[in-house]
Parts: sequence; C-alpha cells; structure tokens
Amino acid sequence: MTITDRMLTGAIANNPSHYDGDGEWRYSIPHQTLYFSKATDPDPRDAEPFFALPSLNPDGSHRMERAFRAFIKRRWLPSRQQELEQFAARKGWHLAMELRYGGGALDDKEAEEWQYVVNRELERLARQVRAQIAALHQASSA
Repeated sequence: MTITDRMLTGAIANNPSHYDGDGEWRYSIPHQTLYFSKATDPDPRDAEPFFALPSLNPDGSHRMERAFRAFIKRRWLPSRQQELEQFAARKGWHLAMELRYGGGALDDKEAEEWQYVVNRELERLARQVRAQIAALHQASSA
C-alpha cells in the first residue's frame, strides 16, 4: 500500500511519540508501511527493522505551545498577546491555540494564520520522513 501524504501527515500530527505511554507511529522498513505500537500493546512488526516517525507535538514536550507563544509575539499586538496569556492561564495553552467555536481563544482569521504555520511544519516533517524512507530504500537496493 502506498503511503499518501495525507496518511503521513496524519500520523505525524497525531503521534504521541511515547512508546512506553500512549504509543508511537512507526515506519516498518520491510513492509514499507506505517503502523502504531505501544509497550502495553506491541505490534509484531516491532521485532523487525523500523523507525519512529517524528511528532508534531510529542507527549509532554510542549513543543507546539512554545511555537505558538513565539508566533503570537511576532505577529499580534501586545494587547492580544495578553488576552491569550490570560486565557491560557485559565484554560491552558492547548485550548488557547484552538478556535473559539471549540472552546478555544482564536477567531477564524487568527486560527487560519496559526494553521498555516502548523501545516508548514507538518509538511517539513513529512519531507524529512520521505527523505529517510528514500535513503533507506536506496541503500538497500545498492
């Protein structure tokens, strides 16, 4: 089965990247496929060569929170930054990055700006994985 860009970016975006906890998305080298595995429910492909996919926001890393905080400081007025910081203090940064309709703090335009940044990072990570896959298969065919 061919791995589509949508499959790859979805796996990266939803990758907890914590095998001993919530699990992680992996690429099976011999099967050339994506799969999910975790310590409490290991996949049989774990015994074969694989590599873990990168994660947009690994469990416990607060990576996207830091990126969002840097983003708002560069892009939005100090008054709006303060509003978002106050919102985050009450409800958390994970909600501050979301649309108001879903309980978050962002209006449509703000969410669109932030989503653009998130999508660019997903594309970068997907290109990184594609290059790693290509290098593996090029080395195995040489």
